[in-house]
Amino acid sequence: MYFVVFATHKEEMGQERLQLQDAFAAYLHDLTQHPDVTVHHGGQTLSESDQTVTGFVLVIEAPSLEVAQAFVAGSPYAQAGTFAESHIRPWNWLTGRPG
Repeated sequence: MYFVVFATHKEEMGQERLQLQDAFAAYLHDLTQHPDVTVHHGGQTLSESDQTVTGFVLVIEAPSLEVAQAFVAGSPYAQAGTFAESHIRPWNWLTGRPG
């Protein structure tokens, strides 16, 4: 199944988010930490006014919602408590699908 992850960082956690940015990127690419999850697309979301990073969006493939939730919960950002909110939604991928 495909899922879209929408996460928003707490504004007051900007410094912590910056410190964890490289660890988060490594987590996304390290398949040994989450062998059942494939990250297909991802990127930062930005504020409308000054292009400050506000969060991120990911498109992932996982066998279930529970596995997707565990993947997000195990991320360095989640472990450090930087999320103001996060949502994971099943997604019916129609265009631009890999493979």
